[in-house]
Amino acid sequence: MRAMITYAKKTDFPVEWRSTGFALPPRIGAGHSGFRNRCTVRREVGLVWVYRDIRIEDQAAIRAAQNEDRLAVLFVQDPLLVCSPPADLLFLNDALEALREELVARGSNLFLRSGIAGEEVAQDHFSRAHAGLVFSIGLSLLTVLFWQQVTKFAGEIKADTLYATRSPEHGWQRNYNIILSNFEGKINVVDETILGDDSMPHPESHYSRWKGLRSISLGVPRPSPAPTTLPSPPDVGSISGKLGHVTVSEYAKDIFTSNYLEEMEKADDKNTNGLLSFSARELISDPDACLKTMTRENKDLFRMLRRPLNYGCVSIAQLSFAGAGEKARAKDWHRRMALGDTLNSKTDWKYWLWRGCFVRFRSMGALSSPDAPAILFVHGFGASSQHFVKNLVGLRTANLKLFALDLIGFGRSEKPATHYTQHLWEAQIADFVREVVREPVYVVGNSIGGYMSMSFVADHYPSLCKGAVLVNSAGSLGESAPDEGRTQERLSRNEVVVNISKGAIFLLQSQIRSILVKLYPTRPDAVTNDLVRDIYRDSTDPGAAYVLESGSRLPSRRTLIDLFKGYTGPLLVLTGSKDPLNDASARARNIGVVYPKAEVSLLDAGHCPHDEVPEIFNEKLSSWVETVERTPSSKSVAT
Repeated sequence: MRAMITYAKKTDFPVEWRSTGFALPPRIGAGHSGFRNRCTVRREVGLVWVYRDIRIEDQAAIRAAQNEDRLAVLFVQDPLLVCSPPADLLFLNDALEALREELVARGSNLFLRSGIAGEEVAQDHFSRAHAGLVFSIGLSLLTVLFWQQVTKFAGEIKADTLYATRSPEHGWQRNYNIILSNFEGKINVVDETILGDDSMPHPESHYSRWKGLRSISLGVPRPSPAPTTLPSPPDVGSISGKLGHVTVSEYAKDIFTSNYLEEMEKADDKNTNGLLSFSARELISDPDACLKTMTRENKDLFRMLRRPLNYGCVSIAQLSFAGAGEKARAKDWHRRMALGDTLNSKTDWKYWLWRGCFVRFRSMGALSSPDAPAILFVHGFGASSQHFVKNLVGLRTANLKLFALDLIGFGRSEKPATHYTQHLWEAQIADFVREVVREPVYVVGNSIGGYMSMSFVADHYPSLCKGAVLVNSAGSLGESAPDEGRTQERLSRNEVVVNISKGAIFLLQSQIRSILVKLYPTRPDAVTNDLVRDIYRDSTDPGAAYVLESGSRLPSRRTLIDLFKGYTGPLLVLTGSKDPLNDASARARNIGVVYPKAEVSLLDAGHCPHDEVPEIFNEKLSSWVETVERTPSSKSVAT
């Protein structure tokens, strides 16, 4: 039976629920009005499912559910938490314990469930690789067991209405769609409190134009305070002693090894890299003071607040109230844009929440086939996942799982005011494979995306990747240079350089088509209006100047020769021989000399052969992957 759905947007809920005698206010979204008598009518039960909105203040779903007779708040532990760093797990545990204490103080409670319960899946089903990634459990099993815990708990407490805060994040969307088909009660989906009106940007709109049309100058919105009292939790019978009093760490014992738990407990989460001086408990109990202090001390909120933003301990309105107004408006823009994209039936874009930022990606092909190899496309500087549209569409009928993502700072991904480095992008690629693809990939990178891909495989082969494909890759083939990346990564931004970068973006925007035509010497007609429009629109997002400014002073990188020394897997070099940026043919042959296992193929194209001659490119790529899959031990030598 399909659930009934109620969508709530700008509803003014009372701050405190009060009842006098037997008279109760009408239940929100219940479909009826009037008074009900406790003695003659069954007490209605509401269930709030928290996903990445683990806070008490400015929590839209809890506020929407505050007039229920009985109320339970449920958090289901994602089994892929095993992929998270120990410090992140400790922060999540602290956030959940703080939320539970706040709910108990208001008369309710937080209930915890594991996405894979120990009694349902034996511990020997897990084989954790040294990188911390579970490969033995498929995506479908993980999804089924996760949503089953939500519907199972709803059945145990006889919930009438399920409340959830809507999110564009693909994990929320995936589980919500399955829950929708299996929950027999009502579902009330509410929106997070956001700045200004409820309008969402058009898919092709620009930030400055959208910001100018919105009434965001009416004063700084104060976050909605939590209700001072909440309905008591329902009677869960024999399981009441187990739920609501169990930490994430205790639940993890059903899944993780004891050694991993010991490692997790030793991690220092309170002052990681000197950027976070407040615990999740303090953020939830006194968010205004903590956020204002952090905003005043450090401009790089992306690094400083990555855990609170990633787990939903901080809302956009809280950021704005704390003094980070422009950054809050930028996050508001990206969240609305992501939500609009996911609700748009004309696009197949998805969003992944990485370190508190929304990252766009696309996936298609044989996603449900366990035997289909996975391919991940990584774009170059200034481009996005849209640059691989011809490859995704051209290969979608093959027996391949296809993925392409927008690196943070590019495309429709968020562009936080931070210092961008190759280390940041490499970490993003690795986490995307762990959390979204969930199996080793063949990574295909163009230009600087090729260098990033090679850096990724050098550090993560064979745990996260099966092979690499370099497409007119950036990266030096000369002598090794000292790696100063990890020390320079924390350098503060120079606002003068940022302003110069803004001017440079303005100049480059008027030359997008002419620049692309030079990069496509064989088929300039392959430069489509859609490609030009996408690159222009992406460059107008807030924060785009920081990406360009970082690109002018990236830390010293390892050379390709250094990366080849740490890699022993298959390598395909697909190079456009007419690349105007360098002697691409000589570079490709040199790679074949330095790494004899590489298979080198020269194409009659420029810097972007995957988009200029996609038919030839797709054929060579799919044939090479098929060969490697069929004979994994075979070594292709350049000719």
